[in-house]
Amino acid sequence: MAKSSRSSVIKTNNRRLKKNVFGPVEAARAERLSAKLLALAAEPKPQKDVEMNEEPVDEPKEEAAAKDDTAMEVEGAKPATGKPKGKGKKKVEKRRGKKSSIVFPTRAPRRNKK
Repeated sequence: MAKSSRSSVIKTNNRRLKKNVFGPVEAARAERLSAKLLALAAEPKPQKDVEMNEEPVDEPKEEAAAKDDTAMEVEGAKPATGKPKGKGKKKVEKRRGKKSSIVFPTRAPRRNKK
């Protein structure tokens, strides 16, 4: 018969493997990761010069609108029709009060017949 996982021999072998084999591997991995994180933290952060909310001042409004329309084109997209999406659709009503079609026959009460 095979030894169970609760066996003291199995437990001591597993403890020995964790201590001598897997322990140093995990320690080396943790050391490499901490060194990598320290190197990333020591690097200077890149500076961003571009602000997202900035609008051009010297361009007329018509040219800016034309540029916005061309920039937002998406291939395969349907053009907007201007109709609201919610109108024209019927509201789906839930079915309530419908009972099961399976009906079991009632039995006459049994009386002691002697």
